[in-house]
Amino acid sequence: MIKRVLTAILLILIMGLGIWFQGWPLRIILLISMVMSLSEMYRAFRKIGYDPVRWAGYVYCVLAVLAQAYYADLNETRLFRSISPAMFALIVGLLLGMTNIILKGKVAFDSMVATLFPMLYPGLFFSLIITLQDLDTRLASTLALILAFFIASVNDTFALFIGIKFGKHRLSPEISPKKTWEGSIAGLIASVIFAMLVPWVAFRLAPRMPSIAADLAVSTYPPLWTFGVLGLIAGTLSQIGDLVASLVKRHCGIKDFGTIFPGHGGMLDRMDGILFCGVACYVFFKIAGL
Repeated sequence: MIKRVLTAILLILIMGLGIWFQGWPLRIILLISMVMSLSEMYRAFRKIGYDPVRWAGYVYCVLAVLAQAYYADLNETRLFRSISPAMFALIVGLLLGMTNIILKGKVAFDSMVATLFPMLYPGLFFSLIITLQDLDTRLASTLALILAFFIASVNDTFALFIGIKFGKHRLSPEISPKKTWEGSIAGLIASVIFAMLVPWVAFRLAPRMPSIAADLAVSTYPPLWTFGVLGLIAGTLSQIGDLVASLVKRHCGIKDFGTIFPGHGGMLDRMDGILFCGVACYVFFKIAGL
């Protein structure tokens, strides 16, 4: 447990610095995380005999980051007026993977699935999170990134400790035997509170910070209760993300995707819920017009 806590603190510090600086520091952090996550899932599929086209996935990762980074410069071109950078990169990656498998001339449907599935999850989900730092204002992007990365962490923490203390009813015994309904509900309550607390604090601190004070006047932010709804949806999706990752691990016969983070496993073990949470934040802030 001590290793788990210390690792969590280190990860929070790294992500906190990325959110603070944003720009290329955050893009590099997300690119490394994205490549590592795809690599871990490809390795899991290889353990059961699948042969994914890994290089196509890695090309997709790099293209997704570069396309989004230069989206503002390329926005006047016909290409990015018609299609988002995330979708453009995904289409290229999928086509590269499928074409490579077909050219081998073998009926290898399992290898095609193992190649394409990681581009969708975790790949596409990472791509959507990458877009969050390019919202209209610095305040909006910072809010979106904090909620995307930390709603899932708050959810996990409360679900874990309440589940250990009071959990009696198993949430999904076959996929993840340790998760309980009691822990799940506690995690959702914590997610709702956290999702409302962050903007409440931000809107009160912003006027005292000249660098972002003007952002309050530039954009109209949704009412506080809608952030509570976001917390409920994002918290729910975060738990689904944990179960999806567990389902893949059960299918591949592994306990964790990796060992890079003591007490947490691999990169994808740490990012599974965050990725689903990030999708909810992406949709919320796009609907809000920020």
